[in-house]
Amino acid sequence: MKKLLLIFLTYLLVLTCSNSRTVKLPDKNLEIKDNTVYYKNELYTGIISGTDINNNSARFKAEIKNGIVDGKVELLASDIDFIYNVTDGKLNGEISVLDIIMLYKDDVIQKCYSNASFATQQMADAFCKVAKENPDGESFPTTGKELQKRTLDIIKRLNN
Repeated sequence: MKKLLLIFLTYLLVLTCSNSRTVKLPDKNLEIKDNTVYYKNELYTGIISGTDINNNSARFKAEIKNGIVDGKVELLASDIDFIYNVTDGKLNGEISVLDIIMLYKDDVIQKCYSNASFATQQMADAFCKVAKENPDGESFPTTGKELQKRTLDIIKRLNN
């Protein structure tokens, strides 16, 4: 009896944890209203993915929670990779642009370094200096709120 109960609980746990859904763009059921993501007119929680941004065969993936960009976002292309993590509207964790890694905590750069395959440490330091002096810059926004907006713009563009 205990084994049967254990098997049932394990099965239930697996079903609950694997219930994450993914929407591949374009999808006519997905829409963005007032900077909030809806799927079939309900707040969306799950992953949104798409490809071919500006005919560049780029891959895009973003985590959405209760209609808001919250979690890991990846834009992977042949010439640039841009990976960031937004939690509660702020950048947190490692942010990767080209080969420059920035460690963020609550929208503030804590550390910058290069992974040495392309960018030098001097390039990383210069990039981070510009990012710190201009946190909502046009070329590279460095706040979670700004990156949430830009992520929604990518979703809109891929969903057309």
